Amino acid sequence: MIDPAQYAMWNSGVPRPYLKALSPDDMLTDADGIRVRDAGGRWYLDGRSGLWNVTLGYGNTRVLEAIKRQAERLPFGNSYGYGRPAQVTVECAEALVRHMPEGINRVRFASNGAQAVETAVQLSRFLRLQEERPERMAVFAMWDGFHGQGPGAGMVTGVSYLHHHTGPMLPGVHHAPGPFTAGTDPRVSDLERMITDFGPERVTAVIVEPIVGEGGHILSNDYLGSLARFCRTHDIHLIFDEVVTGMGRVGDFTRAEQVPDVTPDIITLGKGITSGYVPMSAIAIHDRLYDQLYEGTTGDTALSVGSTNDGHALAAAAALAVIDVLTEDGVLANVGRREADLVAELGKLQAQHPELTGFRCQGLFCGLDFGEPGGEAWSPSTVNKLRMALERRGVLSSSLRVVPNLMLMPPLVITEDDVAEIVAALDGALTDVKSGRLPESGFAKAMG
Repeated sequence: MIDPAQYAMWNSGVPRPYLKALSPDDMLTDADGIRVRDAGGRWYLDGRSGLWNVTLGYGNTRVLEAIKRQAERLPFGNSYGYGRPAQVTVECAEALVRHMPEGINRVRFASNGAQAVETAVQLSRFLRLQEERPERMAVFAMWDGFHGQGPGAGMVTGVSYLHHHTGPMLPGVHHAPGPFTAGTDPRVSDLERMITDFGPERVTAVIVEPIVGEGGHILSNDYLGSLARFCRTHDIHLIFDEVVTGMGRVGDFTRAEQVPDVTPDIITLGKGITSGYVPMSAIAIHDRLYDQLYEGTTGDTALSVGSTNDGHALAAAAALAVIDVLTEDGVLANVGRREADLVAELGKLQAQHPELTGFRCQGLFCGLDFGEPGGEAWSPSTVNKLRMALERRGVLSSSLRVVPNLMLMPPLVITEDDVAEIVAALDGALTDVKSGRLPESGFAKAMG
């Protein structure tokens, strides 16, 4: 364990059990391709892409060289004010919108996904005030949807424990069950029903993840199409939070472009926008919103959002390189091939381990369900034990605090052999959990 008196960093919401579990050997020191090494010298296949963001793996030369060139030329440019953004940031915006759905031709940069979500909500509410409709402030989201943490994004997130830990948060936010929630009819949109009961004329925006990160639940084309038509009928801004799904994770630049006849008003991007090499996020908006913003704002009615490092020059250079890699190096096609491999291998694994009760993959965004065959789902703590058993076998993954799922979010550049390695490790980890052969120390003992 770590001596709390000697650990200067505060990086856990539960410091006591965290530091009891942590060892100096657990610190990550090196990376190569899709693998990371800890201070104890052990290598791991990073099946969670850092925190779902290192989409091109570690050490992509095109991204690293772009950052280095920009650092030598202009390491910082302010895109929030003073009228002089870095040229590379403008070029990044131009390159990015070429890969957005039709009609989405403006982008604002931020520093992380939560900030992007909050900016999207602020923009929606700001435009309602410009329309002289101050009564139209309500925002609807989905239970188990994850949109970040903090007083704004944390309230939009449909995880109730985030709403109460620090006192008052963003008001006027409401949540509805998703079509994947136990006991709901997947053919019925509780979002639409609740908004109808609440009064659509009081609602400014609906925000959803087209694939819900807490469990990997894929919202169907029919569901999203119906929601888009509902929002358009009632002049409600539709926000797609694609912080996770965007930038290649699902095999395209956005999940929105995979859904026929659906164009959101706002798309938030993050995670893979720089492959995690530099912090960055983006808010891409439809022309109809931008035109309203352009025509309706003056120096006295400006939308004042932003921070010092938004649109950072190094991040913009990295994002430009990521866009080039995605479009020129066959990465998106690889996502489709590896998805097929992973689905096939997970199907075989399910036949051997009926405790794997279900799985969903869209691109390399995979959520796995576990439980007793014909019985109850495993608890989050049991799934966390599986995650630790998988880590002991050399593969990193993610388990969720509230939703009992294991998430596989590997880099988009994995190979067929990497998929086989992941599934083989999962096979062994499931056997370990069922037989009780679990790690006796470290994170599994203290956190499980």
